[in-house]
Amino acid sequence: MNPRFLRLSFVLSCCAALAAQTESPIQQARVKEALEWLASDELLGRDTPSEGLERAAEWLCKRFEAAGLTPGTADGYRHSYALSGERLDSDAVSLVVRATVDGKEQRLELMAGADVRLQRPGSAAEGAAEDAIVIVGEDARFARTLQFGGARKPTVIIVPESHAAWAAAAGARSTLSRRIRNASPMFLVREAAVPEAMRKMGVELDKPVPPSWSVEWKGAAAAPIDIPLANIVGVVKGSDKSDEFVVVSAHYDHIGVGPSDSGDGIHNGADDDATGTTAVLLLAEAIAKGPSPRRSIAFVCFSAEEKGLRGSAAFVENPPMAIEQIRCNVNLEMLGRPEKGKQQKAWVTGREYSDFAALAGESLQRGGIELIDFPMARQLFAASDNLSFAKKGIVAHSISAGSLHEDYHKPTDEASRIDIAHMTAVIRGLEQLVRDLADREAMPQWNDEGRKVIERLGSR
Repeated sequence: MNPRFLRLSFVLSCCAALAAQTESPIQQARVKEALEWLASDELLGRDTPSEGLERAAEWLCKRFEAAGLTPGTADGYRHSYALSGERLDSDAVSLVVRATVDGKEQRLELMAGADVRLQRPGSAAEGAAEDAIVIVGEDARFARTLQFGGARKPTVIIVPESHAAWAAAAGARSTLSRRIRNASPMFLVREAAVPEAMRKMGVELDKPVPPSWSVEWKGAAAAPIDIPLANIVGVVKGSDKSDEFVVVSAHYDHIGVGPSDSGDGIHNGADDDATGTTAVLLLAEAIAKGPSPRRSIAFVCFSAEEKGLRGSAAFVENPPMAIEQIRCNVNLEMLGRPEKGKQQKAWVTGREYSDFAALAGESLQRGGIELIDFPMARQLFAASDNLSFAKKGIVAHSISAGSLHEDYHKPTDEASRIDIAHMTAVIRGLEQLVRDLADREAMPQWNDEGRKVIERLGSR
């Protein structure tokens, strides 16, 4: 074989190997893989707190470690905090149901854990009532209203064993304190444990008329506890400005499970905000693999955003670095569902309040993403984790690349509906923005309007 050909082949193979080594981790297949896992049914909607949320936290820690990020706290990748909550135990609850069927009273004793589970505690650990509300059908809108609102009567929701809410209510679990004054407990009952004649007496869809059922219960108590939670923090250290930080963030929690109109009770939260969490992860991997930024970059995934921005609030109250070292926050929300004709476009909340959007627009443009206006961008400034930073005087905005679509906060917000190509392009554009923020001399500044808004929001 010709020696010159051999040398050329060797050079080409070396170039191919080098290209493979330097190829960006931000690829559609990797975006899809991370998104689908975070939004999978097995995490049961990543409620705060829940086993699914904890599994997501463990996964993020492992991915940050594999990417070579420096642990963000003295205790590793977890920024720990606690919130007041309650401990519930479905295995300790007992329920007796009585109903008159065809003129004859039927009495049904339900076995704790196996036949009945505690969905929500009431003000009384035990009691009895002659006029309980019984709801049949996992998709009852009436049931959803009761679940998220107050209930003055004991409520029994009869669900199939396959329903996600049944799995989520198993055994002992923790929940954030949400006690409603004088509320009665809510129970889930396994459909197969209730005779068909009794099931037919329950409230059906669009017929919220309480039947004449009586119930007796015990063990529907809630023990007050402090619930340990965590934000996940990894750092790419800077070079000559390593004591200054750009924080890139998203929330990895969602709202768990509940009744739905579709029959699927899992709120997967694919767009809100598995897309943002996936973006934080892939940005961390890409930037850790490239040249060192001038400033340090903290990649943070927050819990309890859906519970009042409490994870990010805990972070800024006890940050792993001095609060004065944080120069700005880029928060990522809902990146995967663009409006028709708006692929590879993004928008910034509260862009009128600082020069952040002007700087971001230039960087995103170089990364192939156009910054556009969004009708509700001003109102949404105070609706995500950037607000916690803004209240501390730090320039902080959320970037979105989608819309408030019809699946928002519904079980239909699933990974299959995400535009992966669009999302991947947006993450690549965000890499350019984050690198520019970490490397530039002057950082974004609030303007007069922004300072007034922050002062007003901070005084609430």
